[in-house]
Amino acid sequence: MKKTWLMSALLSLPLVAALDIVGTLGNVWDRILGIGSLNFLGVSAGVGVTALTRILIWILMFTIFFAVMTGLKGVTGRTGSIFGLFSRTQAGVVAAVIATIAAIFLPPDVLLATGTGWATAVALLLIGGPIVGLAYLLYTIPGRGQDTKTTVFVKLILCFFLYWILSAMRGYVTQF
Repeated sequence: MKKTWLMSALLSLPLVAALDIVGTLGNVWDRILGIGSLNFLGVSAGVGVTALTRILIWILMFTIFFAVMTGLKGVTGRTGSIFGLFSRTQAGVVAAVIATIAAIFLPPDVLLATGTGWATAVALLLIGGPIVGLAYLLYTIPGRGQDTKTTVFVKLILCFFLYWILSAMRGYVTQF
């Protein structure tokens, strides 16, 4: 009985020191952003969006390089990647080095322009997808020469919904 109490007290002591979990998680996030902002190199490359974009660019570039280097072995039919020159581990190291060099030496302006470009492309997909989908439904429901009162009513509702989306978007587009 005494040993169980003593053991539970000893095991719970580290938990008492870690009660400030929010502060600990904030410190971890600051460390991650510190790596992305290149503070450990003595470079003042900005914080926040630039640092996060730098980390995301590194992840993206590593993934693409590693996938290409390991995927070529299926094309060539040889045992290693890139015509049998690299093993999977070596391809990972080479991809990590190339991605690190590229992410460190990209200027912050290029990083922000890249992020802005991808954000614009995703926004156009998210906004244009429903509009194109509704237009396609209006064109294909139910087929040529097969309109009934119900399908005409559905097309009318879809037209109103499409008009509502476009009028709502007009207000946001004219702000810029």
